[in-house]
Amino acid sequence: MSDKNLALLEAVLFTTSEPMRIEDLQKIMKIRKDSIEKLLGILEMKYSSLESGIRLSSAGGYKLMVKDEFIDKVSDLTPHSDLSRGLLRVLSIIAYHEPISQSDIVKVVGNRTYDYVKELEQRGLIKTEKKSRTKVLVTTPHFEEYFGAKKHEIKKEFEESFENNKP
Repeated sequence: MSDKNLALLEAVLFTTSEPMRIEDLQKIMKIRKDSIEKLLGILEMKYSSLESGIRLSSAGGYKLMVKDEFIDKVSDLTPHSDLSRGLLRVLSIIAYHEPISQSDIVKVVGNRTYDYVKELEQRGLIKTEKKSRTKVLVTTPHFEEYFGAKKHEIKKEFEESFENNKP
């Protein structure tokens, strides 16, 4: 395994906006699956150190991402800054309580919920299903890809953050 392959893998994962599957990496790099897996292990070790500001995410594929403790400093530079505070609020409610009815969110957020739900569905971050006079809302696999983390990891971080901020 060459340093050149490691550098190429790092460059691919740095430049991609969507997580890359191992099969996709094989096509680009033209090396065997086991070699890619070894290189991914090396990158994971490299970026897990305290000196690094990024990490290797494996949610929905592989991608290099900013570590959580630096997100607030660089968030306005990322593609996620295209989500307004309201959209993020509704999306976080859905992710935390899914499945949840749209009518329950309207009680908390108000009538803007309808616009937020429509936009989140258009972006592919949530899926809606008509149920009686409301809709049931859940996140999609694209939600995990977009944020580079599994739903349960995001929910756990949210719970920990909530616990740490209790009076």
